[in-house]
Amino acid sequence: MNVADTISKPKTNINDKNYKRKVVAASIAGSAIGIAGAVVGGYAMAKKGNPAYGLKNLSYNEKDVLLIGAGSVIGGLAGGLAADRKKENVKPKLREASQQFFGNMLCPIGLMGLGNKVLEKTNFKLPKINSASKPAQALNGVLSVLPKAVVTVASLVAGMEIGNKIMNKVNNKIFKEDVKHNVNVEDYFVHADDLCLTANMLLKDARVISRLTSKVLPATFIVAGSKTGMQGINEG
Repeated sequence: MNVADTISKPKTNINDKNYKRKVVAASIAGSAIGIAGAVVGGYAMAKKGNPAYGLKNLSYNEKDVLLIGAGSVIGGLAGGLAADRKKENVKPKLREASQQFFGNMLCPIGLMGLGNKVLEKTNFKLPKINSASKPAQALNGVLSVLPKAVVTVASLVAGMEIGNKIMNKVNNKIFKEDVKHNVNVEDYFVHADDLCLTANMLLKDARVISRLTSKVLPATFIVAGSKTGMQGINEG
């Protein structure tokens, strides 16, 4: 092997792999710290308002969900920027942060809240089966929560599509480039939190389920923050 061949071959891979691992680890850690900070902050505020409030009573509304989501995205962004030495990756991370928060959180959750308020004001209910049989009673239970469940799912899907289209246009003007951010499968995983939130609303009398969803909910945001911090590391 001559000197020319050695020079022409790109340096590998060990340093590049280490760099990527550091950015990934920092993004995940930052997102987790942001989520934990939001949860602790929310708990402290609830505790201040009600000294008897305990961790076993911890639950979340739409505002809490947005606060946790913001903590995840800001934390992931901060961790990714701190670990990523490549300046050209700053822009993709900032774009992803705005897409995640507005397109995948604020817009869908806002639309979900609006849809549920309309549902409550109109007092829309599906007709029940007039029977005392166990199958009929079970079906009536499903019919009672079905409108809220349909509104929730439809709001999340429509909200993500609308929110991301809006942010695509806004970001393209801000960053002066034509980039399209598509809604991916993992983006919908972010809304496992909304499924948990909906379960809390629909099954608020089922304490075991409510406690389980309250514990799972914050962790579902780790995807959004981590994805934000890791933007750019697989390009180029």
